[in-house]
Amino acid sequence: MTVYPYFIYCRDRLSAPRGPCTLPVLRECWVNGIIDENTLIWGQGLADWLPVKNVRTLVPQIRTVEVQVATWMKKTFSLKPALQQVRKQRAGARVHTNNQLDDMY
Repeated sequence: MTVYPYFIYCRDRLSAPRGPCTLPVLRECWVNGIIDENTLIWGQGLADWLPVKNVRTLVPQIRTVEVQVATWMKKTFSLKPALQQVRKQRAGARVHTNNQLDDMY
């Protein structure tokens, strides 16, 4: 496997540049959802910003088995319950709003 340059720059979801980042930092960003395979990166040897998925040697170095397990755990035990709670709150708010509109007319 080709080892990619040690320092890489990336643009997060808000298109703010980050870096230079090491591979461990990129792995942590992947787990936390800051970057994904569509994130633009740039490093030594690249002429322009490219999506991570277009640099074939980099994806396996970021998405290691440990990163995949950590991402799955975070989605399953943290994000899904929080999302379900928000959906319940919004459903309750919609019912309440509908009652207010019915009372007005």
